[in-house]
Amino acid sequence: MLIDHEKCCYCLLCVIVCPTDAFHENIEPEGHISLDEFPSIGKFYKIDIDNCIEDINNEICQLCLNVRERNQIKEYYKISKECPTNCFSIDSPINGDVLIKKNMLHKCDPQGCKACINICPVESFFIPESAEDVVKYGKIACNEDKCFYCGACENSCPDDLIKVNRTDIRILNPKKKGNYPWIEGWLNSIKKILRTALIEGKEQIQIPTVEEYIEQIKTKELRDVPQLSEEDKKQFNALNGKIQNMLSSSKIRYWIKDKKVDKVVKELRKFLNP
Repeated sequence: MLIDHEKCCYCLLCVIVCPTDAFHENIEPEGHISLDEFPSIGKFYKIDIDNCIEDINNEICQLCLNVRERNQIKEYYKISKECPTNCFSIDSPINGDVLIKKNMLHKCDPQGCKACINICPVESFFIPESAEDVVKYGKIACNEDKCFYCGACENSCPDDLIKVNRTDIRILNPKKKGNYPWIEGWLNSIKKILRTALIEGKEQIQIPTVEEYIEQIKTKELRDVPQLSEEDKKQFNALNGKIQNMLSSSKIRYWIKDKKVDKVVKELRKFLNP
């Protein structure tokens, strides 16, 4: 893994989001640069000091004391869930929107892939389970109350189904005052992000084409829906059980995703006519 120091602005977002804590704020070789001369992203947590007990015998309190000077979001999330007085919470300096392209969700295989679920350090992605949630969210969803818009999910999705828009970023001035040329680069980059978000706004994530809409209207008609007999229901349930059993196979889901119709049909015939 290489870092191009000519392009790096030392925002340390890599340190914050890395799920294995592989990045650190330590600069090697020492003295090469001073982070105090660079702007920085604000802290990703807040503490209600009045309720904080800082118990030296409590494992979570000790973890909290040890990581406050670092920005490691995975540890912050653990502290926020287990803080004995609930005085610690994640407070992201980044605001934004997570957009999931619903009209492309046929490519998504949340059971076999789980890239966005596994990479998210605050467990904001989840697979909807109830029928109501499936209708509302689709195959995959993001709880933006937890999200801090790091963009790891967007980078991890193999089918480019996720887009993270950052609409605001809280940055801190350098601790050491001076006329540093890289500050202008920081400000220009932040302005570009916010300008793009202002122009684009909250995108629609599912827009049917005019042709699809016309076809729906043209073929729509009112009709009485025939009711199934008890015998028909039994046959239907038996058939549905076989199909559900087949669809539980990751192999079948990958074939469907890759549009390998012949293989799916062949496997379906095996299930229906064993």
